[in-house]
Amino acid sequence: MSALLRDVNVDGYRLTLWDTYHTNNMGKYVLRYEFVNPEGGVLFSGRDFAASPMHAIDSDEVLRALLGFLTLQPGDTDAEYFEGYTPEQRDFAETSAEELSIWAVEPDEDFPAPEFVNWA
Repeated sequence: MSALLRDVNVDGYRLTLWDTYHTNNMGKYVLRYEFVNPEGGVLFSGRDFAASPMHAIDSDEVLRALLGFLTLQPGDTDAEYFEGYTPEQRDFAETSAEELSIWAVEPDEDFPAPEFVNWA
C-alpha cells in the first residue's frame, strides 16, 4: 500500500513520489518513486528512498534530495554506482542529468531554485 505524495514536472520529466508507510532501521521514512522521461519511459523506480527526518516527506527538499541521486553523473561518485544502470539510465546520466541536476540544488538568496509544478 502507498499514498501519492507528489507528482511533479521536472523540465518535461515526471517525478512521482509515494509514501510506503514504512521506515528503515534508522527510523527514516521510506518512499516509493518513479522518474519518467518525456517520451513516457520509466528511467528510475524504486521503493528505497529514505527521506531525511529534517523535512516533511512531501516537501520540495525531499524532491531535491531524490533528484540529487537520480541526476548523478559519471565522475560525481564511484564508478561502481553506475554498474547496475540500464543502457537508458546510463545515456540519461551521460547526456541529460547535468542539465536536470539544477533541480537538486538547495535554494538560497543568491540562487533561487526552480519551482516544482504539479504534473498536469
